[in-house]
Amino acid sequence: MVIHRLLRVIGKDGTLLMPTFTSISRHSPTHNDFTEPNCWCGGSEDRHVPFIPELQPDKQIGAIAYRLCSWPNSRRSKHPGYSFVAVGRHADEIISEIKLDDPLLPIKKLQKYDPIILTIAVNLTAVTAIHLAENRKPRSKLVDERALTMMRGRTWVNIRGLPCTNGFQKLTTQLNPRIATRIGFTNAEVYSMKELVDTARSILKRDPTALNCNRASCFSCGVALSSLA
Repeated sequence: MVIHRLLRVIGKDGTLLMPTFTSISRHSPTHNDFTEPNCWCGGSEDRHVPFIPELQPDKQIGAIAYRLCSWPNSRRSKHPGYSFVAVGRHADEIISEIKLDDPLLPIKKLQKYDPIILTIAVNLTAVTAIHLAENRKPRSKLVDERALTMMRGRTWVNIRGLPCTNGFQKLTTQLNPRIATRIGFTNAEVYSMKELVDTARSILKRDPTALNCNRASCFSCGVALSSLA
């Protein structure tokens, strides 16, 4: 029902894009040389599943994105760790190209259409587009990972991974949503992607650590801090 309503709102000229990431196809950035038991696999590479577009995304991505993967005429990108699914006029243009060192490429391509961001039952820590603001810093928080693919058999490839998002919620003190409402029993908010990313860039320009989380054990925020030392 939600997807039907969203597609009705965007119309035949609109495009709907959602993240469909897969953790079971990749090693986390906290692996020591990608071999130590520091991610969900417990150090056993046999537990990883090679990425194929038909593989369902992590359920943590959300039920709506999970369902969109099997929606008629949907297109899913072939990035082995950070795929996106799209439906609509510009779907092929946005997800057809992948770069292993640029997991944000589909969002970058979507930018020229002045998109809006809709959050349902989540806060800004779930908004992948905010990483675009971090990507302009002297050293990005993006981290090195590996992903398992089926290219010429089971093959591990080096990819650039997305970092911690726990500090993104700090943006709520600087920017209000265009629309804040409720869908059933849950909150829903609408933001302009441009306003959200520009606000994050402005904050990071003043303080490059402003959107870091407060966890001492956070790997990616630690990497960002070390680059400033």
